[in-house]
Amino acid sequence: MQNDNEYVVYSSYYKDSKEAVVVKNKENGSWGVILKEEGKQDLLEYYPTHNESWADSVAENFVEGIRQR
Repeated sequence: MQNDNEYVVYSSYYKDSKEAVVVKNKENGSWGVILKEEGKQDLLEYYPTHNESWADSVAENFVEGIRQR
């Protein structure tokens, strides 16, 4: 996973054993999501062609179980 100094955290979503953190890359401005699930390694995905709203939707869908890792 990238260093915390490489992105800014904007929001977090939680449900049961899942957490999704919406971030913005400081260098290139890409929005992304850190997907966290108990017992699994964290996964950071960037979406360079999408906006904050897209990242929020990905995060929410992940914690709700609609989107899988």
